[in-house]
Amino acid sequence: RVYHLGCDEIRQRTAGGQSLGLSHRAIETIESVMEGQITRESSKLSSMMVLLTICIAGGPYVGLLGTIIGVMITFGEIAMLGEVDINAIAPGIAAALLATVAGLVVAIPALFGYNYLSVQVKDITTDLHLFVEEFITKMAENYPEKNSAGSSH
Repeated sequence: RVYHLGCDEIRQRTAGGQSLGLSHRAIETIESVMEGQITRESSKLSSMMVLLTICIAGGPYVGLLGTIIGVMITFGEIAMLGEVDINAIAPGIAAALLATVAGLVVAIPALFGYNYLSVQVKDITTDLHLFVEEFITKMAENYPEKNSAGSSH
């Protein structure tokens, strides 16, 4: 999309057909438009990363909540029976452990996924910035400024 946007911008500025040159200002404008597209692409790539951060932060709390509820169930059963019996505490402890495992099963893969994807987004964004620099350099070579041949600078 960045490449096609750059090509479209060149076509718009050279559509007259009288001269294939581009002014310094036109080249800067094309570069700015392409950099803006990179920002939009980076935002799209990062848009769902917040879901992973919620899973990373929330997963352990779900496990903790489950542990607390499991312990409360266990104490409630003990209070109702008036004695400590394995049948009274087993369901509460099982619920506590299950909730802890569920929280960790969500949080740990989300953490690894977030770290992997954030590195990928950073690498893609860096590659896009390098591409724009190369594109602008090639464009300046292939579409020299209209008055640069007769310039006395």
